[in-house]
Amino acid sequence: MDIISTWKAVLGELEVSISPVYFPTWIKPLSIASIEKLSEESQLVTLLCPSAYHQTMATQRYQGQIQRSLERITNLKTELAYIVGKDASTSLAAAPSPLFDPTPPAATLGTSGHHNLNPKLTFETYVVGGSNNFAYAAAQGAAKSPGTRHNPLFIYGGVGLGKTHLMQAIGHAIYKDHPDWNIMYISAETFGSDLIASLQNKKTAAFKKKYRAPNVLLIDDIQFIAGKEYTQEEFFHTFNELYMSERQIVLTSDRPPQEIPKIEERLSSRFMGGLMVDIQSPDFETRVAILTQKCKALNIEVPSEVIGLMAEKTTTNVRELEGALQGILTKSLPSGGEINSDMVREYFGAEHERRSQRIKPNTVINKTASYFSFKPAELVSSSRKAPLTNARHTAMYLLYKELHLPYEQVGRLFGGRDHTTIIHAVEKIEEKIKTDPEMAKIIADIKHDL
Repeated sequence: MDIISTWKAVLGELEVSISPVYFPTWIKPLSIASIEKLSEESQLVTLLCPSAYHQTMATQRYQGQIQRSLERITNLKTELAYIVGKDASTSLAAAPSPLFDPTPPAATLGTSGHHNLNPKLTFETYVVGGSNNFAYAAAQGAAKSPGTRHNPLFIYGGVGLGKTHLMQAIGHAIYKDHPDWNIMYISAETFGSDLIASLQNKKTAAFKKKYRAPNVLLIDDIQFIAGKEYTQEEFFHTFNELYMSERQIVLTSDRPPQEIPKIEERLSSRFMGGLMVDIQSPDFETRVAILTQKCKALNIEVPSEVIGLMAEKTTTNVRELEGALQGILTKSLPSGGEINSDMVREYFGAEHERRSQRIKPNTVINKTASYFSFKPAELVSSSRKAPLTNARHTAMYLLYKELHLPYEQVGRLFGGRDHTTIIHAVEKIEEKIKTDPEMAKIIADIKHDL
């Protein structure tokens, strides 16, 4: 299959799984610039993006879907690179990658310190509750004894629960005690993109110097190196270099190491060799505390009963909680900025209605299928394989609970299944959510994606 046919096949798959609002804007304008064979089982696919905005959207929102589609169609493990330009004949060697800076950080070992942390993400602004107190204690332990006490520290949990905040708080605390240290925060996707760009530009020595220099390395969303052989190989050596010289490593992920698919055992075992801590969805008291702190930071007064109502209405994650507060504040501006209970109820009622109208049933099925690495057609098929059945039940639950579709309508979407089957699926997922944190995380992740 040639490049053009391959990309047409990929577009055909992605058009089904990506919203018709976004597909023509962000995906259709892309094309394959080149395919380079890395080994008998792997390849490097370079995508041509018409603008830097398209590249940003592709890497941050759609990279996983594009990669999985390419792997299904070509039967080869795929790593992605990007170039920006209007002509696919653009020379890869001459195309600088905006994701890779071949110059190492200004500060290295033994020189004046440096960090790239968000000044707002500190221990002082982190709200501690029953859902995250152990992770908070572990983070403070790592900050007080960097490189020795909890190394590596592996923090995992669902989206929007404060993993990045806690990780960066560790960096701030260490920098306060060691102002001459070099502290680097990056995402795993950035690490992988930098590696590919360094290979293209023949700057691998500079890449190694950059990533093996810090006293503290903080890497977000480490699960994104899964399935990428060259990225895992380089990260393995980077990890060993830092670990053996007792420099602190902190990693975050959406799941524990042993549950990350397609990750090498030697990496997984090293991640588990330190301390693993998880962060759960915030309980009611923690949500109240977060809202109270946020209101204080914004210098606004909100009655305690109103904060309690907001905390009761938003149960998924911290990010959604803060978004709801901002939305209600915006809604209150015409009336002088005063927030009351009626306004909160009106906001959440309207927001739920907007979400229900905006999200189509097929979108729920497509997103759920993509999350579990299935095709939408498999979800509505008659197959009863256990992993597929779990994914199917999840989609049925979301259609019933989030879109409020009748049982009969959900059944029709799944090949004319009887309404009693849908009732069973919904009840089964409801019970799992109560007893299995992983199921609760799956529902939260898909809802966040929707």
